[in-house]
Amino acid sequence: MMVSRLSRSRRFCIWTKAPLGITCACSEKGRAGIESLGYGGGARGLTPEQEQELEAELDKHLYLTAKDISVWVATRFEVSYTPHAMAKCLVRLGFCYKKPKKVPAKADEEKQRAFLEETLRPLMEAASAEKPLYFVDAIHPAHTGHAAFGWIRKGKTKELKSNHGRSNLNVNGALSWPDRTVIHREEKRVTSAAMIALFEDILAKHQAATVISIVLDNARYNHSKELRAWLDEKGQKLHMVYLPSYAPNLNLIERFWLFLKKKALWNRYYATFADFRDAIRNVFASLGSFKDELASLLSSNFNLIGSHSSGILAA
Repeated sequence: MMVSRLSRSRRFCIWTKAPLGITCACSEKGRAGIESLGYGGGARGLTPEQEQELEAELDKHLYLTAKDISVWVATRFEVSYTPHAMAKCLVRLGFCYKKPKKVPAKADEEKQRAFLEETLRPLMEAASAEKPLYFVDAIHPAHTGHAAFGWIRKGKTKELKSNHGRSNLNVNGALSWPDRTVIHREEKRVTSAAMIALFEDILAKHQAATVISIVLDNARYNHSKELRAWLDEKGQKLHMVYLPSYAPNLNLIERFWLFLKKKALWNRYYATFADFRDAIRNVFASLGSFKDELASLLSSNFNLIGSHSSGILAA
């Protein structure tokens, strides 16, 4: 008798969170009552095989909205999803909603890999006081608002004032490895003469060095006759290491410029050019307080770009 009561109690408890009609049918008529309701459960979802096909489709094509994916699923499998349900399905499958990363169209992943393994990594491992290593490049931020992501109350808008954006601050810089210090100069224009001035500052800092390696891109002024003549005459210690074409991802100072913009420019408005310039100068003046952050950001780990397998197909 006790067993019978316990069985009925467990059977009833299973349905206590179900709709009232199902609960009553179960308690009054048992299984026959449930079957009489004709309840068929929720709409079917994708099978594991169909989910795998969906994943392959999303790896190949970038869809703008969950609604677009729902349309593809309905057409391909005759299974209906609301955009909200599809978004939940995508998260479960390991997808997230984000922008693709823009890269130069002519970037060559294999050339980057060869340069990284055969040239750059050995230089970084051998860098020392006698053989300093520098990553060189310039930045040209415009005096205007630089909008970035941030937390804003739902349904509200934050306005960021912008200027005409025709005034720029040209900063030429050299990032040392592994101590991650920065030599920089403000210039009216970045030219061959500006590069020579920066290299003279580097030489003055490392008078005891036997060779100083300089990693730089292929901008025209980095290959000019004026620069080559100066290197032959006064820059014999400098070893120019030119990056592969379209490979800014291998220039460590690019990450520092991103850090600089994040600290001084993103989501900030400066009414005057002087305020804008001072904000950038203040970041350089306080780099010591960002030592740990820079050590994490400016690491020897590099991402290669231009992979045929991860790019968006041409239209």
